[in-house]
Amino acid sequence: MERRSPFTTFLIILLTFAALEGMCLGLISNNSVIQRYKLMEGVRRMQSFFWRGGENIRYYFSLKKTNEELAQDIAALSLQLQKYKNILGQKPADSTSPGLAADTVSAFTYTVAKVVRNSTNRQHNYIIIDKGSVDGLSPDMGVITPDGIVGYIHSVGKHFSMVVSFLDISQSVSAIIKKNGTFGPLRWEGTHSGYASLHEIPLHTNFAKGDTIVSSGYSAIYPAGIPIGIIESSHLVDGINYNISVRLFQDYSSLHFVYVAKNTYAVELYELNKEGEEL
Repeated sequence: MERRSPFTTFLIILLTFAALEGMCLGLISNNSVIQRYKLMEGVRRMQSFFWRGGENIRYYFSLKKTNEELAQDIAALSLQLQKYKNILGQKPADSTSPGLAADTVSAFTYTVAKVVRNSTNRQHNYIIIDKGSVDGLSPDMGVITPDGIVGYIHSVGKHFSMVVSFLDISQSVSAIIKKNGTFGPLRWEGTHSGYASLHEIPLHTNFAKGDTIVSSGYSAIYPAGIPIGIIESSHLVDGINYNISVRLFQDYSSLHFVYVAKNTYAVELYELNKEGEEL
């Protein structure tokens, strides 16, 4: 049996009450003044009850919309705050210093999107967001939050887009140890959604547990300096490189709002990279 929504149930009750109210008013005309008064008092009480109920329903739907708008505003402010932190942490004279440089900030524009579907229990996870081509989105745009890298857009519809999640064993992003700029590919290993591995870190690299890992900005997809996680542990591979276990900041099971990062220089960078690979 199909379940009715709360609003449908309320509407049925309201219509039933209206019919009963009409019957009562018809009976009132055949009764004494005292009976008429008592019946009208009961009708007014019922009217007041349903009016309050209707107002509560309107308030509920209005509050839900307001909460979503506030969540988007908070997400926007969080990202802006992270940008400013990275800019302040950047040494102007040191081009190798990790952080989000001013030219990197200006290279990207951002679109807020709501997550409408999200998987975390597969080897190849994906996310659906409520923005598409009409919102200026296209494939290969990065998707981020102030707490990390979420993935990249794989395909775009008119109003929705599918994102390949960072929680995909076939994907990797370029990440660096923030304090010294040493970089390597960061990959999810397909086990715990809260951890990833930073590979190919040279033996001489100075790092410690608790050091911060951020995005490198070495691709046209993700801006530099996005916080990703902290070093949890490490182990030596073949006596020459470290693999580092990184505890991720982003809780992928609780994604609600994300940012789609559009690089205004993406086409130019793609053409130059393509030219360089052909040398």
